[in-house]
Amino acid sequence: MFTRIITFITLRPYLIALAIVLSLLVWMILPAYTTAEDTKNQPPISNQARTEKQKATLPKVQTTHFKTKEITKYLTLYGKSEANSGAIIRAEVAGKIIRMNSRKGDYVVRNKSIVNIEQSELPEKLKQAKASLVERELTYKAVKSLNDKGLQGRVRLAEENSLFLSAQTDLAQLQLSLKRTNVVAPFNGILQQQFSDLGDYLQVGDPIFSLENVDPIVIRGDATEHHMADLKLGKTVTATLLSGEVIEGKISFIAAMADSNSSTFRVEVEFPNPKQKVLSGISAKLAIPLYQVEAIYVSPSALALDEQGNLGVKLVQDGLVIFESITLVETDNDGVWLSGFTGDVDIITLGQGFVKVGDRVEAVDQAEFEQDNITSKPPPDNAFLSGQE
Repeated sequence: MFTRIITFITLRPYLIALAIVLSLLVWMILPAYTTAEDTKNQPPISNQARTEKQKATLPKVQTTHFKTKEITKYLTLYGKSEANSGAIIRAEVAGKIIRMNSRKGDYVVRNKSIVNIEQSELPEKLKQAKASLVERELTYKAVKSLNDKGLQGRVRLAEENSLFLSAQTDLAQLQLSLKRTNVVAPFNGILQQQFSDLGDYLQVGDPIFSLENVDPIVIRGDATEHHMADLKLGKTVTATLLSGEVIEGKISFIAAMADSNSSTFRVEVEFPNPKQKVLSGISAKLAIPLYQVEAIYVSPSALALDEQGNLGVKLVQDGLVIFESITLVETDNDGVWLSGFTGDVDIITLGQGFVKVGDRVEAVDQAEFEQDNITSKPPPDNAFLSGQE
């Protein structure tokens, strides 16, 4: 009998397949039925337990509470120092240099003698001019006396008056030429380039020295049109030199016309430089205060971009991720100052790159997270992304 059954099944393999399928169905249905029966027998889950279970499945993000602070918005310009004024000292009389009273690199004060040019025949011409002036003065006075008495014509008086004035002019010119043989500094400054030396014969207009006034020293920068409305003459400005020294000065010049090539406006700031410590031609960074603004200081890693490419940060409000556009105020090597907030904010500082706007998340405050790390085992690296405890 058993042999017949085996033979019957063997000749009909579809019966074997049907048996296997029925076995699988029973194996799959039985555990689900058992679980459902167990669930009926269990007590109902409380709302708190249900909430905790839902929270356990939400991704975690770390937030940090930031308080706004009033700071000053600065305009940073990079420029170079230059002399406040400069001039080329030139010979005003012809002659040979007979004495060098100063050398290149010397600091000279106004009216200090720099070089002496030979006087040649100027002293003798001056004596002659003085004698001629006395003669012309006496002749003019005699003719004027006769004219007053009606004994001399007006033409003759006019001629003598002209000769008298000419003699005065000749004397004044000779005195000025003699004075100009002693070349002096027109203002305080440092002698830079030296074009002539002892023994050189100079013509009128030949250069001798270049002179630069470096007290005050001027540092110039170029500002864009966006900041021109906030720049005022006399505004206090700080400058940081390459040495790290910080000096303070005031805006002395703001260009009224933009540069045709760069479309920027020249800004000059004067800094006291009594000891000539700041040299002409060195680089410096100008920090010009513009206005006060409420801002927070965050790490650059907290910044994010929305779908339109706007710069901002991600916040958590009522368990939802939202995006807040911001304005970049200042930056440094460690962080950035952001404005655009109406009050204190909780910014996502860890995990913001793995959540989208509108996602429901579990927010953990940074202070609470750090305290938990002190008293418990550190969570896995991906705990803030997967919702693991």
